Amino acid sequence: MEYQPSPQPSPQGRGSQEKEEEENKYQPSPLAPLPEGEGLGVRAEIAKLAGSNRQIPKVLLERARKLRKKQTPAEEILWECLRNRRLLNTKFRRQHNIGRYITDFYCHEKLLIIELDGSIHANQQVKDAIRENWLQSNHFTVIRFSNEQIFNNIELVLHTIAQALIP
Repeated sequence: MEYQPSPQPSPQGRGSQEKEEEENKYQPSPLAPLPEGEGLGVRAEIAKLAGSNRQIPKVLLERARKLRKKQTPAEEILWECLRNRRLLNTKFRRQHNIGRYITDFYCHEKLLIIELDGSIHANQQVKDAIRENWLQSNHFTVIRFSNEQIFNNIELVLHTIAQALIP
């Protein structure tokens, strides 16, 4: 005998269709296929480091907010080119927290980080190398540009970023 939903409401006052919907919401939903070579472990780790529900220490959160309010001239120029999906319709974030670091620009869809190096970076090359190695070991791609490259050849900078965005 095939199940026929009753036209009468259930004793709780809800109809059979609502009851079916409630029962179905506990069924696992089909997941989109994973990209080749990428397992749930990688996605879960990236989400913990850079996703919207990541845990950000308050100190880093406040520091990122201050950096967004006080951009360098090079960051302002590049942000004008990247904001609002202006480059290949790709979303970028600025001064984005990833792990214990704050990146200058970040594209979550492509796991791409763009770092701008001003004169201060000449004195912290070892720290920058450690940071870049950690980011790369966590499946992020890091591209570095000097402030001079932004000021003198923004077209080449944008072309380089576009090449990194295209699979």
